[in-house]
Amino acid sequence: MLAVVAGACGTTDKASKEPLPPIRTTTSTTTIPGTTIPEGIRQFYKIKPGDTLGSIAAGFGVTIQSLIDANNIENPDNVPAGLTIEIPSGIVLIDEIPTTTEG
Repeated sequence: MLAVVAGACGTTDKASKEPLPPIRTTTSTTTIPGTTIPEGIRQFYKIKPGDTLGSIAAGFGVTIQSLIDANNIENPDNVPAGLTIEIPSGIVLIDEIPTTTEG
């Protein structure tokens, strides 16, 4: 382990020669469910090896069909890595049928 010693020209006190404590860094990630893309902003994604339209759609919260339609994909089972596709915005994916209460 490398220790960093604080020192200044001409300083001879003991504290100036003691090792400094390690620097701690943190990284935070925030995911906000239901986030919408502001109107007029377009998002694109470059497909990586192993990606599927299903995994891309799930990751961006859109439907597979919306990816196919927005990008004029002729064969959804053969989408090559390296292809850049547009992620459609303004789509709401509903996981469950809404329930109603009768009064």
